[in-house]
Amino acid sequence: MKTYLIVIFSIISVVVFNTSCDKIDNPYLPQYVDIDTTLLDGIDIVTYKNTLWPSFSSNSNTNRNVLIEDYTGHKCINCPEAALALHDLKESNPNRIYGVGIHMGPNGNTSFQNTSGSIFSTDYTTNEGLEISMNISDGGFIGNPSGTINRKTFGGQIFQNYTSWGSYATTILNENQLDINLQAKVNYFPSKRGVFLHTEIDVLNSMSEDLYQVVYLVEDSTISPQSMPSSWSFPNNTDLNYTHKDVHRGCIDGKGMGRKITSENKIDKDGNILEGNKYYLNYSYKLPEQYNPENMHLLIYVYNNTSKEIYQVIKQEIIE
Repeated sequence: MKTYLIVIFSIISVVVFNTSCDKIDNPYLPQYVDIDTTLLDGIDIVTYKNTLWPSFSSNSNTNRNVLIEDYTGHKCINCPEAALALHDLKESNPNRIYGVGIHMGPNGNTSFQNTSGSIFSTDYTTNEGLEISMNISDGGFIGNPSGTINRKTFGGQIFQNYTSWGSYATTILNENQLDINLQAKVNYFPSKRGVFLHTEIDVLNSMSEDLYQVVYLVEDSTISPQSMPSSWSFPNNTDLNYTHKDVHRGCIDGKGMGRKITSENKIDKDGNILEGNKYYLNYSYKLPEQYNPENMHLLIYVYNNTSKEIYQVIKQEIIE
């Protein structure tokens, strides 16, 4: 019995000794990952972080921008005039006013957005557009065309007639109350159509609101039929080759109301907790085959989930 005990003790001693003295020259450190690595092409996540993951410099922007959401429909005869008004506002205020055409009506899809026959066969509605419409509709949204200007309340309501978009947007631009600053960078892998978006949210003033970030996928332009005002003299009041601009094609994370910004977003690419009032949200997305990346861009904004007001918006090209 003593002999067995001595042998067993000797074996245990050798195992413990060898284990305790092993030296790991290259210890494996778990990588912080919140993106879909299958959309990377030819590189692994470590290489991506070391070579392509962006580092944001100090944000020198001092301007608050405006997002006008134009609720429209391809069968709405008055919607082309609203779209033209939005186009003119953007042209007059480059890099300050951005626009998006959301094909949705009050509380959802209406006859203006429906598809029918061979002419109005394109479906411009999105699940996220429906989600947004259901969450921010108020008494001012009685039909198309109608729009929001940073979803800020004017005259007791969020939705406004397009004839007033310019004056309300000018009010916001002149006040220039900047509470949130945004930066963004994109890496695009064409072979896998992988879009990797990295954003920095800088909370400039102490804010206790529920803040959310949303990323719209927007098509620059596409051509399909549109009902027109009779005064524009198109056959059957339909322009068969109408150019729809800034078309909302959904959200890259499938969340119409976005992602909540929390203390968990105060981390760098390796999961280290950061100090200060800067937050980082990262996204990965496979661009659908039907979209040309050179004809697409992203609109990134942060809003207050209680009031729905948009505090800042920026534009990011998929291919710069």
